[in-house]
Amino acid sequence: MITGIQHISYTVSDVQKARDFFVEKLELDATPVRDLSGEEVEKMLGFPGIHMRTANVILSDLSNIELVEYLSPKGKKLDLATCNTGVAHLAFTVDDIEQTYRRLKAKGVRFVNPPQQAKEGRLKGWTISYLRGPDGITLEITEAPKDANLQPDTDPEVRV
Repeated sequence: MITGIQHISYTVSDVQKARDFFVEKLELDATPVRDLSGEEVEKMLGFPGIHMRTANVILSDLSNIELVEYLSPKGKKLDLATCNTGVAHLAFTVDDIEQTYRRLKAKGVRFVNPPQQAKEGRLKGWTISYLRGPDGITLEITEAPKDANLQPDTDPEVRV
């Protein structure tokens, strides 16, 4: 039985720069960068001759964001527009989106849009803002309405 999400992973071009973004700009904790290679890693990931550098950004609930830089085999740059199949984004919850937006913007974080609050529909009252992380990955900050008892994308009329 699946019980939760342990981590999500982003492949980045420079793991140290990506780590620095999450630590310095977003004020999150992270492990040191470490090198991984060898037969065990080759078997796990299915890449002969693999050599990678990783760091994990640790969130307060102990879930984490794994950052991976492949030194071998080298990958290629993809178009990370969220409308492209297979491209993901990560949404963080915040307790004060306006304050978080101002603080991150002052640190040089590049936003797609300032916080926008949904006025109707199933997202009514939710406020969101998209931003760009390392290598152009899409991140999101969200603030729930004070009386929310559903996640923003949970349809209250779910039929099983």
